[in-house]
Amino acid sequence: MKSFSTYLKLKEKWTIPQFIDSLFEVYDIQYDNLNLQQKRIIEDYFDIYQYPQDQSVVIHLYHRMEYIYNEKDGGLCIHNEGYQKGYRYIDYLLTHQLIQTSRIPISDSPIAIDMDHCQQVMQWLETYESLPIVYINYEQVVDPDYLAGQLRGIAHVMYETSYDVSLWMKEHCQLIPSQSRVILYYLNHDYKAYRFFKKESQDQLQQRILHHLSLYLKQRRYGTSYDFHSLQKRYLEELKNHAQDYEEETIYQLDQEMEKLENEKIKYSELISQLENEVELLKMQNEMLEEQMSLQNQYGILNKGDIQEYYQGEQKDILLNMLEDDVKKKNVGNLDMSLLEDILQQNTKDGIREEYLNCILKALISSYDIYKLKSYGITIKDEKNKHPVAMFFDNPRYQSALSSTPSDQNACRQIYRQFRKYFF
Repeated sequence: MKSFSTYLKLKEKWTIPQFIDSLFEVYDIQYDNLNLQQKRIIEDYFDIYQYPQDQSVVIHLYHRMEYIYNEKDGGLCIHNEGYQKGYRYIDYLLTHQLIQTSRIPISDSPIAIDMDHCQQVMQWLETYESLPIVYINYEQVVDPDYLAGQLRGIAHVMYETSYDVSLWMKEHCQLIPSQSRVILYYLNHDYKAYRFFKKESQDQLQQRILHHLSLYLKQRRYGTSYDFHSLQKRYLEELKNHAQDYEEETIYQLDQEMEKLENEKIKYSELISQLENEVELLKMQNEMLEEQMSLQNQYGILNKGDIQEYYQGEQKDILLNMLEDDVKKKNVGNLDMSLLEDILQQNTKDGIREEYLNCILKALISSYDIYKLKSYGITIKDEKNKHPVAMFFDNPRYQSALSSTPSDQNACRQIYRQFRKYFF
């Protein structure tokens, strides 16, 4: 749907190539070797459709603006999708005074109504014109300059300059309602009067006027001798044929794409089925392992003692160390040796013991201070005239008499070896 459409007549009857050159120059469109003998020209930035029978051309720019030019009458019809998108060329025509002079001047400025021109304005309102008229009373609840700038080449904007002008116009012109502040006069001698809605701002009222005018112009039939309606109908038929060809091509491409997607669907369905089988197999294997682990948990070689462990796996690691020593030293017979080796192979150490020892060694070497080992459970008790005694978690079964306070790394390593021997 087009928002605004208007019909202008140019002072000079340009040829179609002259009109195209002028339009493309304004929009800075570069083109080379344009063959105007073709009835249809499709490019990235413009489309051109020629109708030699009507001596007319239709140009689409950027798929947003449409210009229809008649070489015979010098008539120009402009369709715009918004208030500003198509006015660049209208501004060019106005600036260079290329639009044919009418009884009411076409301008981007509003027409001021004073006492000297009241009679003339009244005749304008009562006589058919090519453009609608926005009439604003002396209170100027809307901005005449804003509306004129928005409607240049689309509608005329007039405003009363004083209260006396308003009284004269209401008294002598029957087309002006007594209580209206803004009036929109259509080309069929109908009009619409405007007042503020409740809590409506000036900008909202102005946009409402522009909206109503755009709705009217969408339905407008041109009152000129040139039959744009037939021209557009023929143009739409060509577009329809083009759309059918495009639709057939699109359907073929979609069929190809659908076939490709179906093949991929079959491929991924087979892959999903394969993965589901693998998942089921893994579930079965997991259930078997869980069953074996539950059976192992039901049977233990030894029960844990009641004495508290100071780190995870302390008791287990002590027993495993003892078994390792017996195996290394061959303190048992050959038959028992095989049994112990099997137990050692099936039971791994937790490893907390070695981590604990590494942390203690790093703390000793980095600080040379045995009193900082308290965070690892090692406390030092100084006895008068005796060597200091180190205890592990204040447990008498873990204690060691130290020779002296460490002063270098060798002394720290000696203390570490003592802790390893007596505490771990």
